[in-house]
Amino acid sequence: MSEVPDHRVGRVGNPSLLRRLNLVAALGALLDAPSLTLRELQAVVGVSRPTAEQLLAALVADQWVEEVAGPAGGRGRPARHFRFRAGAGHVTGMDIGAHKAMAVVTDLRGRTLAEHRVPLDPELDAPSRLRAAADTAHACWAKVGLAADEVTAVGCGVTGAVRAEHRVRDVSSGPTGSGLATYSLPGFTAVDVAAALSEAVGRPVTVANDVKLAALAEHWQGAATEHADLVYMFAGHRAGAGVLFGGRVHEGKHGAAGEIGALPTLGWSSTMARLHARGAALAARRKLPPGREGELVITAATRGDEDSLAVLSEVAAVLAKGAAILALAVDPEAVVLGGGMSRGPLFADLFRRELATLTLFPIEVLVSTLGAESVALGAARLALDEVLADLLHVPHA
Repeated sequence: MSEVPDHRVGRVGNPSLLRRLNLVAALGALLDAPSLTLRELQAVVGVSRPTAEQLLAALVADQWVEEVAGPAGGRGRPARHFRFRAGAGHVTGMDIGAHKAMAVVTDLRGRTLAEHRVPLDPELDAPSRLRAAADTAHACWAKVGLAADEVTAVGCGVTGAVRAEHRVRDVSSGPTGSGLATYSLPGFTAVDVAAALSEAVGRPVTVANDVKLAALAEHWQGAATEHADLVYMFAGHRAGAGVLFGGRVHEGKHGAAGEIGALPTLGWSSTMARLHARGAALAARRKLPPGREGELVITAATRGDEDSLAVLSEVAAVLAKGAAILALAVDPEAVVLGGGMSRGPLFADLFRRELATLTLFPIEVLVSTLGAESVALGAARLALDEVLADLLHVPHA
């Protein structure tokens, strides 16, 4: 947060704007630190002590900041410490997938307070799926005693290319009849997902692509906290990819950045189909319900099943080829491998070996540490970014 010294009043020429600038600077400083003393805040913002006292008094009165106990020890009167009130608001992240709906609620520091998850039928129609997702959010709020009006912002991840107006884009026949396609949930291209969810949960909802949100979550709380430029590869019930620049999701003009799986020549769809066919055969043999095909193939391959290993190696190869294409285009700091297939060392090792043969420079491959919560957490981060952007907004003079 940039410093806003008192002497700017002559340059700004607007006392109200100057006060807003100073309040934003103070709030930003408190967001960036566990706590600050009055003297520390004064130094960071670059204002006089009386002004710093006024800023703190205003932020405490508005319940954005609270006084906390400082460290024990020392001589004399202890300095007063202040911190940003994480509980001043709450955000929710939602994940609507083929097989599940999930919601998490966090405070404004991003600490997860509750989560709720329910299984879904992959063939469920759009209205029923959206109602189930909304019920999941309400159940999550109930766990921490929140009403809808106490939730500051809501984000949601869905499959498919999401346009700037937060609608799932219909690319079933490609923009020029090319036959290119991206997967989306049944009926989701025909409904206004953001509007339907907003009405159902009682709060405005921002919708984004689930894989891109998973990438955002890995940078925020997962395997890639030390990396801002990423290629994220998702391998689960389907394959997908996303790109982060400077810690922010790269959407592209049409919301389709990273949708390289739409290229038939990569073979993602056909290879994933073979994986699921192999997993379905293993499930039938053991009389298991559907939904764990990838896990069953990995387990069988680890135990030496040659057919399963062959299919798994093929999936790793085609996914690595897609990762290499993106990596050669954007030259990321790291590639993050996520989704259910990333669990366990075998698939990650196959992916790493294949990727190493396809890039100009060695690229670090990180394995997701967030698991099934990644999309919902990324959606929460999206909502949190909206809250903080509004909180730290300074109007033009």
